[in-house]
Amino acid sequence: MLPVLLALPVSAALLIWMLRIKKDNPFPKYTVIKLLIAGVISGILASVITLLGAIISLVIQIGPENLPALFNAETAKEILDQLAAQGNTPLTWGSALLIFCRTFVLVGLAEEVMKFFCAKAVMKKEGVVRTWMDALICFAIVAIGFQASEDIGYAEGNVVLAIIRALTPFHFTFGVIMGYYWGLGKVKDNKSCTMLAIVLPAFIHTVFDYSLNMIRRSEDFGVIALAVLALMLILTVFMILKLRKWQKDKTLDVVI
Repeated sequence: MLPVLLALPVSAALLIWMLRIKKDNPFPKYTVIKLLIAGVISGILASVITLLGAIISLVIQIGPENLPALFNAETAKEILDQLAAQGNTPLTWGSALLIFCRTFVLVGLAEEVMKFFCAKAVMKKEGVVRTWMDALICFAIVAIGFQASEDIGYAEGNVVLAIIRALTPFHFTFGVIMGYYWGLGKVKDNKSCTMLAIVLPAFIHTVFDYSLNMIRRSEDFGVIALAVLALMLILTVFMILKLRKWQKDKTLDVVI
């Protein structure tokens, strides 16, 4: 129970801040709840996509003709041990690029696309988005819902992990970037900005996850992973400061 409680304070604080930005013209409470639920649903859908991708990857690696062998415990263990051994082979530029592309499709793109369309679904149904800032806040709240559910899943039983994830609310950062560029696309009637609302968060997300996952393959990635983590923290602080500035000078109070 304690790890779960530790994982949520930052997400709760960010949600309260988003609602305070809208205090003069607040969203209906049910709309906020629906946005949070949309974030949770997007996480579930992304997990399904990742699982399907992992299954497809396994089938490709072992060959469809060897699938029946997985139903035999001894044979399955032998096959999985062989795959694990392959995972410990030295990295090449080709294998590193393949892992990056797989991470982009199955993690970065899958999660950001699901958040994007779940947010859009609620925004369309509720009809509460009037300004660029309204849209940004909707995407941010969906990201907070995603972040909170993911934090609970990862932090269960691990206090240290709960603290680390609470202090790294990067899904919120991705949500702010997504909302900013989606709104920019609406203001400028530019479909490239709308595409950027998905691709840019997905790419940054991929770089972060990739750098952490590659530590398992090579200790040389430890320094790189720490550098990426530091950059992500700087980006998060930067986006929070920008959001405060946009709120203060009403830059995003543009009807869309």
